[in-house]
Amino acid sequence: MAGRVSASGAFAASHRYDRTMIAGVVFVIWLAIVAGFGIDMVRRAHEGSLSFPLIVHLHVAAYTSWLLLLAAQVWLVRTRRMAVHRRLGMAALLLIPLMLVLGPATAVTQIVNNPYMPDRWIAWLSVNFANTFGSAFLLAAGFLMRRDPASHKRLMLMGTVALTEPGFSRIWLSALSARWGEGYVPFYFSAFIGTFMLVLAVGAYDLVTRGRLHPAYVGAALWIFANELVATWLFYQPFWLVAVKAMTGHGA
Repeated sequence: MAGRVSASGAFAASHRYDRTMIAGVVFVIWLAIVAGFGIDMVRRAHEGSLSFPLIVHLHVAAYTSWLLLLAAQVWLVRTRRMAVHRRLGMAALLLIPLMLVLGPATAVTQIVNNPYMPDRWIAWLSVNFANTFGSAFLLAAGFLMRRDPASHKRLMLMGTVALTEPGFSRIWLSALSARWGEGYVPFYFSAFIGTFMLVLAVGAYDLVTRGRLHPAYVGAALWIFANELVATWLFYQPFWLVAVKAMTGHGA
C-alpha cells in the first residue's frame, strides 16, 4: 500500500488516505456537536429556557470559530492551498487561549447563576475542566509542532476530539447512565464513550495504513484518557464537591 512506511522504515509522514480520514473525523465531530446541542436547544425551547448570559454567547462564538477553523484548514490542505493554510492557522494563537478561559468560566458561571443546581452537575465541573485543559494542551502542542506535519495533524485532531464530550453526552448520557448505573466504570463510559471511540479510530487508522502508532498519537491518546480518568475519579470525591460548591457559592 502506497505510503505505508518511508524508505527508511520510519513512520510515513503522509498517506494517500490521510485527508479522507481527517475529513471523516472532523465530520463526526461536527455531527456530534450539532446533534447534541441541537437536542439540548429543542429541550430548552420546550422548557422556555432559551435565554443565556453573554458569556455563553462568547463561549459558543469561540468554540464554533475553532470548529470552523478546523474545517477550513482541512479543506485548504485537501485543495493544496498550503500558504493560506499556514496563514489562517495563526488564528489558533487567539482561539486556543479564548477557549481555555471561556470553557471553565462559562461552566462556573452557569452554576453560580443557578442556586438550585443539583450536586451532580456541580461535581460535573471535573469533566468540564478536563475537557478544556486537556484539549488546550494538545492544541498548543500541535501548533508548536506545525513544522512536523505528521505530529501536527494528529495533535490538532486529537485536541479537538477531546472537546467533543459535551456533544456526545447530550445525545446519550442520560440513557447510558440510566442503563449502566453509577460507579467509576459506568460513569467513564457514559460520559466519554464518544471521545474514546474517536481516539481508538484514529489509532486504528494508523495501524492499518502504517502498521504502527505515531508517537504524537500515543502521547495524545494517553493524555486524553488520563484527563478523563482523573475527571471520573474527582466526580466521586467528597472533597471535590465541597471545593467546587465553595468556589461557586453553593457551600453551606
